[in-house]
Amino acid sequence: MAGDKLLPNGSVEWTVHLARRRPRQTAVLVAVILGASGAAGYGFGSAFWSIAALALLVASVSDFLFPVRYSVAAEGVEARGPIHRRRMAWQQVRRVVKDDLGVKLSPLPRPSRLEAYRGIYLWFADNADQVMAAIAHHTEAEAAGGDDLASV
Repeated sequence: MAGDKLLPNGSVEWTVHLARRRPRQTAVLVAVILGASGAAGYGFGSAFWSIAALALLVASVSDFLFPVRYSVAAEGVEARGPIHRRRMAWQQVRRVVKDDLGVKLSPLPRPSRLEAYRGIYLWFADNADQVMAAIAHHTEAEAAGGDDLASV
């Protein structure tokens, strides 16, 4: 739980850097990105396409390559990386799905094929109990406001 910050009102902040957790996968990923961007530049005969492919590939896996800062607060949840910032207010959360590695907060009331494209997945950093307690604190307060909330 190093790097966790306890905030007022049952809130928590932490950082997860997946590339540091998985150095072998990171090395393979970097090799694939460099190979693919080099192949794009060679195939199209222009350094522009090599740089464009490199930028697009790095952006597409930025959640893995770079640290992501998560926060669970009174307003909702947030995931901040160097390329993106995703937020979800508690009023939008309809379902909470926990697994061994993290928790998915979904705006969908039932499982759906759209699940992968909706909501926010919060990776744990050896702080599962603390994160789930903060989520429970805020979702109970939201449920008391009249919304239904399913937890899986």
